[in-house]
Amino acid sequence: MDEQERVVPILNIVRTFEELYEVVFLMELKENQFFYRYISSEAKKLASLDVDAIGKHFYDVYPNYIADHLARLYKEANDTKKPVIFEDKLHMESYDEVAKLVVMPLIEQDGKVTHFISYTEKIPLTNTSYMNQLTGLSSFHTLLDHLKDKLQTQKHMNSLAFCYITLHRKGNSILDVNDSSFEEVYILEFIKRMKNVSGEEFHLARIGAEFLWLVEENGDLIATLKDVQQMISIPFLHKGKELLMETSMGISSLGERSKSITTYIDEAYQAMQQAKSEKGNAVIYFDSFTQSEQLQSESRLEDELKNCIKNKELVLHFQPIVNATTGEVRHEALLRWFSSKLGPVPPDIFIVAAEKCGFIKEIDTWVIDTVCEKVAQSNGEIGKVSINLSTKTFECSKLESVLLSACHMNQIDPCLIELELTEHTLLEDEKKLVAKLNSLRKAGFTIAIDDFGMRHASFNYLRVLPVDKIKIDKAFVQNLLPGSKEFHIITSILALARKIGVKVTAEGVETKEQATMLMDISCDELQGYLFGKPGPNEVIAKMSRVAKNQWIELVQET
Repeated sequence: MDEQERVVPILNIVRTFEELYEVVFLMELKENQFFYRYISSEAKKLASLDVDAIGKHFYDVYPNYIADHLARLYKEANDTKKPVIFEDKLHMESYDEVAKLVVMPLIEQDGKVTHFISYTEKIPLTNTSYMNQLTGLSSFHTLLDHLKDKLQTQKHMNSLAFCYITLHRKGNSILDVNDSSFEEVYILEFIKRMKNVSGEEFHLARIGAEFLWLVEENGDLIATLKDVQQMISIPFLHKGKELLMETSMGISSLGERSKSITTYIDEAYQAMQQAKSEKGNAVIYFDSFTQSEQLQSESRLEDELKNCIKNKELVLHFQPIVNATTGEVRHEALLRWFSSKLGPVPPDIFIVAAEKCGFIKEIDTWVIDTVCEKVAQSNGEIGKVSINLSTKTFECSKLESVLLSACHMNQIDPCLIELELTEHTLLEDEKKLVAKLNSLRKAGFTIAIDDFGMRHASFNYLRVLPVDKIKIDKAFVQNLLPGSKEFHIITSILALARKIGVKVTAEGVETKEQATMLMDISCDELQGYLFGKPGPNEVIAKMSRVAKNQWIELVQET
């Protein structure tokens, strides 16, 4: 059965469900992620999603703490091959709107599941949610209202913090408890103890099976929370059984108002995830470890990295690059790692770790093979694709044969692949570097220097290296104004590049004003959020249309 034959009956099922429930989602499981394939109009309203969510997964449209919760529920439906029913908020803007949602796996004849239908019955606010009925807690919306009141009465946020809390039963998360009655017992006991130790100023909201606490940072907050944990850890009796409870807590200090509230909550969530990995009662400040420090537990990272290809956790996203003269659209391939155990890991973290543990060549080979495969499958839609290569891979003597083999296997011309080298990637041995670049260019690949201008040796590299293109770092573009230093620097780079026959791409283009200035001074290519954020392979055609239409609009306005 081909893709079309499989999808048509699924869409018919979706339409039937939409007539019955109105709020309907169709999700597809692909490359270890759940992608939105259809969202009914009522579902968009309830979940605060827009049409751009189609083709994206949970981590593209929600903060980690929401995306993890949704992914966990869909994974349960996939693992058990049974519907999963839960009552919850759907999006941060809708926390005071609660819905009963059913995630139903669509099992194919071979027993596999690739699609899920989820349908929702909205619970009227007058009924409140089961969370409030069970816990007596105020809604998340009320918690944010209280925060706004606090901010109006004080000049700074320094004394406030978000504490994200998850519960554990004998070393296991309450999320893993199958008996819902036991879950309720633990939750109610936890809330009772929290109220006892917190006094009158108690602002706690439930998010899924976890909790968000708005706390005052008076004195040593870590010490205070440790005392809270000690109180929570005291055994209690239920139906003659002694039960034990532990917590993992993550803290994000609100500090000055330099970030959105969503960001602070997400930081607290990330800190809580790190606290969970510590096992037992743990309290961790986001600022005291930061996500990069959390992930730099090398042994843990290396163990997960070595399985990322086998577990199909690597994903390529593509960002449009627009020819400023013709409007032709091509793309840059950007690697993403969605670890089943660590969650989304930033490229600047896992690439460094992969280089240290010697796994980077396998990852880069996967990228090369996958890009060539996607180019072949796109029938020209994706255009020429840029690939970033690490230092270790570039030093490999077999790089050219790996590239040519991938092109040959997928029957694509090497001229459709551009190799991007950051300045710190470039080898110290100048002769060896020039020879390698000449060999790759002779084979048909084009070469670009990424992040150009960020190091002292930039112009020397441009003098000695056989390259086809340079990419101006976004740091210059972000502050681009008529007559500014950035404007004069970019103008000078363009003039020099034209004289030596090198093309120029400007990165980080976010506004029409920036794009217009760059087009006026004859920059060759434009890349940035104005033309499109990175997205999965499935939405390349749509991204290309959007990018081209944006270029047309710019041309018409000038």
